[in-house]
Amino acid sequence: MPKCFTRSPEAQSILKQLYPMKMSAPASKEAMAYDELKMILEKVLCIDADVTWIGAGPYQTFQLPFMTQHDIEPPASFVGRCLRQAVKPRDIEVEFMKFHDRGEMLINILAYDENLRKQIQFRFRDIIVKTAHNIAFICLSEKANLDRPAGPRDPGYFVPHFSLEQGPYKIEGQYQYF
Repeated sequence: MPKCFTRSPEAQSILKQLYPMKMSAPASKEAMAYDELKMILEKVLCIDADVTWIGAGPYQTFQLPFMTQHDIEPPASFVGRCLRQAVKPRDIEVEFMKFHDRGEMLINILAYDENLRKQIQFRFRDIIVKTAHNIAFICLSEKANLDRPAGPRDPGYFVPHFSLEQGPYKIEGQYQYF
């Protein structure tokens, strides 16, 4: 069991309930779906761990692979952008909705019983929503500060001076360069 799974007993129970589907046929579509669902849960929980733990950095997500079925960007890259406060609310929403949608598709493959499927989907959605809320407080970029400029290159509250007498450019004075 990966280290990030110790953060969530819900994720452990989901995998425990679906484990018999993997063991029934190790090289089947269900076994591959189980492994991918386990990878999604690991990515979600490791993103949460990297963002919210004391030594915030992409330590747990660094070795996680990029998979186009459920990733928008590599998990370590997302954590890095998050810790630099370079993500917007839409980035978090899109990233976690892709995890959610792919996870639900995999749960539909793995759970044949309708009641069990709904229960697992509810718990899976709960994990996704909790994690998105946990990292949102740290990841969301700071709001614009209108009190003073943020730095020397920030125009801040600069308002250009407009004069009522602006018109065409007039050359006045000594014309020494003509």
